[in-house]
Amino acid sequence: MPRLVGKKSDFVLYASLGFLFAAIAAVSLEYFGVIDYIPNFGKEPKVNSTSTNQPLGINKPVN
Repeated sequence: MPRLVGKKSDFVLYASLGFLFAAIAAVSLEYFGVIDYIPNFGKEPKVNSTSTNQPLGINKPVN
């Protein structure tokens, strides 16, 4: 049976791992657009249509 007297706690290890996981979660949420703290960061939205045809505005002369 191990002795627990004088054993150092692993608080720093667990706190840094928790901070690392929280940072990874925040960056992934920002990347996928769930949160938006950093403008223009993350995935580009998918374009549903590849058509670039725009209706032409023809100006007819007024008599």
